[in-house]
Amino acid sequence: EKYMGMFRYIVVMGVVAGLCCASLGEPRTWTNRDGKTAVAEFQTLENGTLVLKKGSKTIRVPLENFSEEDQAYVRVRMEEPKAEPSRLEPERRENLQDLLGLNMGAPIIERRWDDWRDYYTESLCGEKMLEFFENERSIVDVCSKGVFVSAEHAVRPPDYDPVMITYCPTDYDGTEKLGVYIEISPGEAAVLPTADYQELLNKYRLVYASPRGAGNDEADMRRCALALDALAQLRKDYRIDENRIYTGGTSGGGAESTMATFLYPQDFRASLNSVRSFSLTSSGCLPFADKADIKRASKNQQPFAFISGPNDFNYSHMPGTEKSFRDHHFVVRFFDIPGMGHHNASAETLDQVLEWVEANNPRL
Repeated sequence: EKYMGMFRYIVVMGVVAGLCCASLGEPRTWTNRDGKTAVAEFQTLENGTLVLKKGSKTIRVPLENFSEEDQAYVRVRMEEPKAEPSRLEPERRENLQDLLGLNMGAPIIERRWDDWRDYYTESLCGEKMLEFFENERSIVDVCSKGVFVSAEHAVRPPDYDPVMITYCPTDYDGTEKLGVYIEISPGEAAVLPTADYQELLNKYRLVYASPRGAGNDEADMRRCALALDALAQLRKDYRIDENRIYTGGTSGGGAESTMATFLYPQDFRASLNSVRSFSLTSSGCLPFADKADIKRASKNQQPFAFISGPNDFNYSHMPGTEKSFRDHHFVVRFFDIPGMGHHNASAETLDQVLEWVEANNPRL
């Protein structure tokens, strides 16, 4: 035991020395317990899971599967933000004032993945989702109009140059980590956060984004891609709390937020769905997901909130939606709001929902 302690000390000191000349995101060779190696970039550690980037692909493996040296490297790397709480990239610090408050036309320059295929294959359903969407019968922007697009253009059309509305608390100074709320619109216009929504975002320390061109007339995968790329841009512009990234929407935007949260647990931690029912086993909601996918998704324990009221024409379907998720062991709650119709949740209602989400988010 004495020698093992000395060994760990030597390993850690070696790693510290190595970090002195290593830059963030620099590829390194990782070794697993069986001695197999792979070159990849360190991204982060999430609840014991090491997140690496190899080319355009994200790899997630339990940290305990790696060598003592690799584990020590990660522990030291994870201490870096604690040692420098005010660290912010110089270019981001210079542009900070432009990122505060309400921005009506923020460009989305960053991309979640460089390769358009990864928007399919990096989802919870993997390769089979790409195979499903490569079938021309299932790539339809607007079913009633019979508008067909390729699997590539469903994610990233040739003229892809998106923008979004953003809001950031005006007292943000670049040092704290903000949560995220991405609103997926049921229409082509982005959703403007009202003054009472902005107060709520201030309270929960959330940066907000709603991309344009994510309406119900677009392909599901384009809407997912816009949400993911908006998130990639926020990660570039702000310090983000990866445990508090939420997405939501009203009507068709709500359904899309549920789908995106199910498919991309590595990005979205909770869904806030207003006035839209959703069945896990319906071919109209998740036609590419099988029972194994649903079981695997339930283990992520992401909170799914569904919001409706007696004046909403979807109201009668909402208890069945809650039951569908509960029966499959998801964290779920139906918020039955007196007098609510088919419209977005009020700030007062959203306050209740966010309080429940944060109380039931296992990452907090």
